[in-house]
Amino acid sequence: MADGTRTPAKVTQAATNKGALSLRDITLVGTFIKPRPEALIRHRSGRIEKVTLGDTVDRKQVVAINSGLVVLMRNGQAENLKMPNG
Repeated sequence: MADGTRTPAKVTQAATNKGALSLRDITLVGTFIKPRPEALIRHRSGRIEKVTLGDTVDRKQVVAINSGLVVLMRNGQAENLKMPNG
């Protein structure tokens, strides 16, 4: 990577394991905390989208982004997206 950050072994392994990512659900692909929280989300269609706080994903609002975790909120119900375990 350009900034010298190493990809965690779990992520590298999950990226090459069949079935590690659900193709039927929205999946968290990655998080970036600095300079502002952002995340990469894989949609059911296969499209990858970069999101930040306040964005909408699948009719849910992004309310938190932490290392390996995105919290989506809709109608007062929270949904946690976590990085795949691989």
